Amino acid sequence: MKTMKMITAILAFGLIFGSIASAQSQEADKAKQVYEQAKKALALKDWKTAIEAFKKIEAEYGKSGYYGESLYWLGYSTDKYAASLEDMELQIEKHKEAIDRLSLLLETLPESSWAKDAKILQLQIAETLAKRGLSEYSKYINGAIGGIEGGVEGGVTWGVLGSVGGGQKKPADPDLEIKLVALDALMGMDKEKAFPILEKILKEDKRPELRERALMVLGQSGDARVLPILTELAVSDPSPRVQQMAVMWLSQRHDDASVDALLKIYEKASDAKLKERLFYGFAQSNHPKAQAKLLEIAKNEKDPKLRNNAIFWLGQKKDDSSLATLIQIYDTADDIKVKENLITSFAQSDSEKARAKIAEIAKNDKDLKARERAIFWLGQKRDDNSLATLIQIYDTVEETKLKENLIMSFAQNNSDKARAKIMEIAKNDKDLKARERAIFWIGQRGSDDVLDILLDVYAKTDDVKVKKQIVMSVSQNHSPKAVRALIEIARKEQNLEVKKQIIFWLGQSKSEEAMKFLKEIIDK
Repeated sequence: MKTMKMITAILAFGLIFGSIASAQSQEADKAKQVYEQAKKALALKDWKTAIEAFKKIEAEYGKSGYYGESLYWLGYSTDKYAASLEDMELQIEKHKEAIDRLSLLLETLPESSWAKDAKILQLQIAETLAKRGLSEYSKYINGAIGGIEGGVEGGVTWGVLGSVGGGQKKPADPDLEIKLVALDALMGMDKEKAFPILEKILKEDKRPELRERALMVLGQSGDARVLPILTELAVSDPSPRVQQMAVMWLSQRHDDASVDALLKIYEKASDAKLKERLFYGFAQSNHPKAQAKLLEIAKNEKDPKLRNNAIFWLGQKKDDSSLATLIQIYDTADDIKVKENLITSFAQSDSEKARAKIAEIAKNDKDLKARERAIFWLGQKRDDNSLATLIQIYDTVEETKLKENLIMSFAQNNSDKARAKIMEIAKNDKDLKARERAIFWIGQRGSDDVLDILLDVYAKTDDVKVKKQIVMSVSQNHSPKAVRALIEIARKEQNLEVKKQIIFWLGQSKSEEAMKFLKEIIDK
């Protein structure tokens, strides 16, 4: 009898475990199917579809083997989707989402084979956001720099170069690796014996990895003999990375001779990346000659990319002299990209002069895109003065596009004044598109008091487009009160197009009350 009970128990456990294994297999198959759909969308650069599929894996298949990789590709797809958008605010929002997904991967799966790729991509996106004025994202860049060996100065050094050359690689040649270890040992040797060996390597050795290590050792020396070697390497070394390293070490020296050397290198340089590295050197130096050169490039450089790069570094200095120069450059600039970069630089400054310049651009600039960018940054300030300026601008502009940008700024501001302005626009603005936009943003709040406002506006308007926008906003509320309001409107509304839209949204609500009303219409 006991034997029979044991057999029965074993069979029962077998059935249970078999059922679990079957369920797990089905789950794995579903995860694989979604993953393959996501990767197909990725290959086609259909970012929205890829995002939806990778999000499904994150939400439903977190225990599958595709989870970590999917988080990386979700961050990647979201970043690419952001880059495809024209709306700057939406771009920033999506870049933030991408960073969040990559952070989730690094926090939950730090040992994942995708962690390194995630860190690199996260740094690239953080740099984009930081350059757009969201300084809080600099923490990702600073964190990566701070974690590098070599102390504060060495960490900054290699952190900067890492963004250019992708970090140092281990050589495949074992003899070369031995030489690199030997070069490290030279740091503790007699400098007079070490110097000629390092100089010989830098001038004669064909292997860039070895020259890089020698340059790192020699570059930290304050010896005057280093200066001509660094200058020669920056101009003539066949490796772009070695050239950039030489410029970096020169920029750390801060003496007259080193600044003169950097200026001469810039005049001879033809490589754009080397010039950008020189900008960094000029920006890090407080030497008057370096600052003058940066100002000259920002004013007169014909290459727009180089000019914008110089403007970016000037904006980082945040001193009155640099700000005055940037304002002067803006007042003579014709290129919209230059103008947009200058506006971003003004936005990064906390000075009243910079704030006044942004307000002036938002009010009066002849370039519509420049005004849009200035309005966006004013909206990010979220203080009473900026809001007052935005309201003043709204009351004087006629361009619908500007009005829509202003309304979005009001919607992002939680103050009573901003909400009152949106309500006023929704009720009274003569520009129907502006009214529609205001109604849309009001509808996003989703509370009962907002519902009452929307219904009040509906009752006082005859415009079909405005009515349709209100109907759509009310339908997003999903509350029983909203359903009853739509039914009541449908009973009274004479316009066929509006009535059809109300019926459509009622059909989407899945409310019993709505279904009853629809049946009532059908049975008539």
